[in-house]
Amino acid sequence: MKLPVIVLLMALGASLVSAAPKVRWPRDVVEWEKLEAAKEVAQKEEKGFAFIFIPTVWDTKDSGVVRSIDATNDAIRALKSFCVVVKGNYQEVVDASRGKKNDVPKALITGLSGAGNSYPLVVILDGSMNTVLGKASGNEIYQEGSKIFREAKKMHRELLKKQEEEE
Repeated sequence: MKLPVIVLLMALGASLVSAAPKVRWPRDVVEWEKLEAAKEVAQKEEKGFAFIFIPTVWDTKDSGVVRSIDATNDAIRALKSFCVVVKGNYQEVVDASRGKKNDVPKALITGLSGAGNSYPLVVILDGSMNTVLGKASGNEIYQEGSKIFREAKKMHRELLKKQEEEE
Protein backbone atom coordinates (compact mmCIF):
# COMPACT_ATOMS: atom_id res chain seq x y z
CA MET A 1 0.00 0.00 0.00
CA LYS A 2 2.84 2.39 0.78
CA LEU A 3 4.62 1.78 -2.53
CA PRO A 4 1.76 3.00 -4.79
CA VAL A 5 1.33 6.10 -2.63
CA ILE A 6 5.05 6.88 -2.82
CA VAL A 7 5.07 6.38 -6.59
CA LEU A 8 2.03 8.63 -6.92
CA LEU A 9 3.66 11.36 -4.83
CA MET A 10 6.87 11.14 -6.87
CA ALA A 11 4.93 11.42 -10.13
CA LEU A 12 3.02 14.42 -8.80
CA GLY A 13 6.26 16.07 -7.72
CA ALA A 14 7.84 15.48 -11.11
CA SER A 15 4.86 16.98 -12.91
CA LEU A 16 5.00 20.09 -10.71
CA VAL A 17 8.70 20.55 -11.46
CA SER A 18 8.12 20.21 -15.20
CA ALA A 19 5.27 22.74 -14.97
CA ALA A 20 7.63 25.42 -13.64
CA PRO A 21 7.82 28.43 -15.91
CA LYS A 22 10.75 28.52 -18.31
CA VAL A 23 12.05 30.71 -21.08
CA ARG A 24 10.77 29.55 -24.47
CA TRP A 25 13.56 30.35 -26.91
CA PRO A 26 12.63 30.19 -30.59
CA ARG A 27 14.25 27.48 -32.70
CA ASP A 28 16.32 30.01 -34.62
CA VAL A 29 17.78 31.70 -31.52
CA VAL A 30 21.44 32.59 -31.99
CA GLU A 31 23.96 31.48 -29.41
CA TRP A 32 26.59 34.09 -28.51
CA GLU A 33 29.39 32.06 -30.12
CA LYS A 34 27.63 32.13 -33.52
CA LEU A 35 26.99 35.87 -33.59
CA GLU A 36 29.29 36.66 -36.54
CA ALA A 37 27.50 34.17 -38.81
CA ALA A 38 24.14 35.62 -37.78
CA LYS A 39 25.26 39.12 -38.73
CA GLU A 40 25.27 38.23 -42.43
CA VAL A 41 21.85 36.58 -42.18
CA ALA A 42 20.36 39.59 -40.39
CA GLN A 43 21.65 42.04 -42.97
CA LYS A 44 20.44 39.88 -45.85
CA GLU A 45 16.96 39.54 -44.31
CA GLU A 46 16.96 43.20 -43.19
CA LYS A 47 16.48 42.31 -39.53
CA GLY A 48 17.82 43.87 -36.39
CA PHE A 49 19.32 42.15 -33.38
CA ALA A 50 17.60 41.59 -30.05
CA PHE A 51 20.14 40.69 -27.36
CA ILE A 52 18.42 39.15 -24.36
CA PHE A 53 20.43 38.71 -21.18
CA ILE A 54 19.12 36.39 -18.47
CA PRO A 55 20.88 34.65 -15.59
CA THR A 56 22.27 31.19 -16.26
CA VAL A 57 20.40 29.92 -13.19
CA TRP A 58 17.20 31.48 -11.85
CA ASP A 59 16.76 31.78 -8.08
CA THR A 60 13.53 29.83 -7.70
CA LYS A 61 13.03 31.14 -4.15
CA ASP A 62 12.63 34.67 -5.52
CA SER A 63 8.99 35.57 -6.15
CA GLY A 64 9.91 37.87 -9.04
CA VAL A 65 11.39 35.04 -11.09
CA VAL A 66 8.06 34.03 -12.66
CA ARG A 67 7.44 37.64 -13.67
CA SER A 68 10.98 37.89 -15.12
CA ILE A 69 10.50 34.70 -17.12
CA ASP A 70 7.15 35.99 -18.41
CA ALA A 71 8.81 39.28 -19.39
CA THR A 72 11.52 37.35 -21.24
CA ASN A 73 8.95 35.32 -23.15
CA ASP A 74 6.97 38.49 -23.97
CA ALA A 75 10.12 40.16 -25.28
CA ILE A 76 10.98 37.17 -27.45
CA ARG A 77 7.46 37.05 -28.93
CA ALA A 78 7.46 40.77 -29.67
CA LEU A 79 10.94 40.96 -31.16
CA LYS A 80 11.30 37.81 -33.25
CA SER A 81 9.20 39.29 -36.07
CA PHE A 82 11.83 41.90 -36.97
CA CYS A 83 14.94 40.82 -35.07
CA VAL A 84 17.37 37.97 -34.82
CA VAL A 85 17.09 36.89 -31.17
CA VAL A 86 20.47 36.39 -29.50
CA LYS A 87 21.18 34.83 -26.11
CA GLY A 88 23.41 37.50 -24.66
CA ASN A 89 26.62 36.86 -22.75
CA TYR A 90 26.65 39.47 -19.99
CA GLN A 91 30.23 38.77 -18.93
CA GLU A 92 31.60 39.30 -22.46
CA VAL A 93 29.91 42.71 -22.70
CA VAL A 94 31.16 43.73 -19.25
CA ASP A 95 34.68 42.63 -20.18
CA ALA A 96 34.47 44.67 -23.39
CA SER A 97 33.32 47.72 -21.46
CA ARG A 98 36.43 47.36 -19.30
CA GLY A 99 38.72 47.39 -22.32
CA LYS A 100 39.03 43.74 -23.35
CA LYS A 101 39.24 43.27 -27.13
CA ASN A 102 36.48 40.75 -27.92
CA ASP A 103 34.55 42.18 -30.91
CA VAL A 104 31.53 43.29 -28.86
CA PRO A 105 29.85 46.20 -30.69
CA LYS A 106 30.09 49.56 -28.90
CA ALA A 107 26.34 50.05 -29.38
CA LEU A 108 25.69 46.87 -27.38
CA ILE A 109 27.89 48.11 -24.52
CA THR A 110 26.05 51.45 -24.53
CA GLY A 111 22.64 49.81 -24.73
CA LEU A 112 23.32 47.32 -21.96
CA SER A 113 24.64 50.00 -19.61
CA GLY A 114 21.37 51.92 -20.06
CA ALA A 115 19.01 48.95 -20.10
CA GLY A 116 18.33 48.78 -16.38
CA ASN A 117 19.03 46.46 -13.52
CA SER A 118 16.43 43.69 -13.48
CA TYR A 119 16.33 40.59 -15.64
CA PRO A 120 15.76 40.17 -18.49
CA LEU A 121 17.97 42.87 -19.96
CA VAL A 122 17.07 43.51 -23.61
CA VAL A 123 19.07 45.56 -26.10
CA ILE A 124 17.78 46.00 -29.65
CA LEU A 125 20.31 46.95 -32.34
CA ASP A 126 20.07 47.51 -36.07
CA GLY A 127 21.41 44.89 -38.51
CA SER A 128 24.87 46.43 -38.66
CA MET A 129 25.00 46.63 -34.84
CA ASN A 130 25.84 50.33 -34.87
CA THR A 131 22.59 51.88 -33.60
CA VAL A 132 20.61 51.18 -30.44
CA LEU A 133 16.94 50.90 -31.41
CA GLY A 134 15.72 50.18 -27.89
CA LYS A 135 16.67 48.91 -24.48
CA ALA A 136 14.68 47.67 -21.51
CA SER A 137 14.86 45.68 -18.33
CA GLY A 138 12.40 43.30 -16.71
CA ASN A 139 10.37 45.92 -14.86
CA GLU A 140 10.00 48.12 -17.95
CA ILE A 141 9.00 45.15 -20.09
CA TYR A 142 6.44 44.07 -17.52
CA GLN A 143 4.92 47.57 -17.31
CA GLU A 144 5.18 48.91 -20.86
CA GLY A 145 6.97 46.34 -23.00
CA SER A 146 4.70 46.52 -26.03
CA LYS A 147 5.25 50.28 -26.28
CA ILE A 148 9.03 49.92 -26.10
CA PHE A 149 9.06 47.18 -28.73
CA ARG A 150 6.68 49.06 -31.07
CA GLU A 151 8.96 52.09 -30.95
CA ALA A 152 12.01 49.92 -31.67
CA LYS A 153 10.21 48.34 -34.65
CA LYS A 154 9.27 51.80 -35.92
CA MET A 155 12.89 52.99 -35.63
CA HIS A 156 14.03 49.86 -37.47
CA ARG A 157 11.63 50.55 -40.37
CA GLU A 158 12.75 54.18 -40.52
CA LEU A 159 16.42 53.13 -40.67
CA LEU A 160 15.68 50.67 -43.48
CA LYS A 161 13.77 53.33 -45.40
CA LYS A 162 16.64 55.80 -44.94
CA GLN A 163 19.17 53.23 -46.17
CA GLU A 164 17.06 52.52 -49.28
CA GLU A 165 16.87 56.22 -50.09
CA GLU A 166 20.66 56.55 -49.82
CA GLU A 167 21.24 53.69 -52.27
